Amino acid sequence: MSEHDQAEHESAIREAARSARVVAFCSNLTETGLLQRAAEQRGEPYREIRMGMADAAMRERFQYLKTLTGQTTLPQVFVEGQFIGGIEDYLKRDEGQPYGEVNHARRWVEILAYAGLLPFLAGALGLLLLAAGITLPVGLGEGFFIQWQLAYGAVILSFLGATHWGMGLAGGRGLGKGDFLAAVLPALLAWLSLLLPSSPGLMLLIAGFVLWWLYEYRISARLAYAGWYQAVRRNLSWTVAGLLLLSLLFIQ
Repeated sequence: MSEHDQAEHESAIREAARSARVVAFCSNLTETGLLQRAAEQRGEPYREIRMGMADAAMRERFQYLKTLTGQTTLPQVFVEGQFIGGIEDYLKRDEGQPYGEVNHARRWVEILAYAGLLPFLAGALGLLLLAAGITLPVGLGEGFFIQWQLAYGAVILSFLGATHWGMGLAGGRGLGKGDFLAAVLPALLAWLSLLLPSSPGLMLLIAGFVLWWLYEYRISARLAYAGWYQAVRRNLSWTVAGLLLLSLLFIQ
């Protein structure tokens, strides 16, 4: 399969996966009545993508779908564009947990996630004030704020990699040996950033946040993140990279 064909299949799969809240990729023989009724009872718009294996192009697309999700059989169910597993996985999803509680958890995740930007903002602001010639209290010099950004950035970057270990150990579908190995890299980059001089250290952190988000985007189908959480991750990653870049520019 050429790179052009892969890009075409990926685009088609992602577009189809986002065409309704619940999308099931299935064969012409798959019985989906139970799934349809469950989606209707939950008030979630449902769509099926039938993948007839008599069509060579569809067989090729199915092969690429397996690569994206790590699941080798149909049906494959997506919710809000994110892969969650098969029909049983959808039926068990949030079992016994009212949607109100799910939304409550989402609010807390968003509050805590965006609050995590405040230390980065404070560090960048401190360096900006110093660059502008404003005198700050004793001890709050350039070295303090650089170390502030490096230390906090290293902790957060390590945390992002650790979340993949948590998903994998909790039985995350589609996560294998390669994913565990990749999840170690953010911590290694974070550690190296603390050993380097200030400017190279900040540059390494910036690269770490950007590259990790790009990696997560590349395997998003297998991660099965909710659409809202994927948006939070994107917003936070690029904001953090921007604040660290500003900090780098403010160093005198």
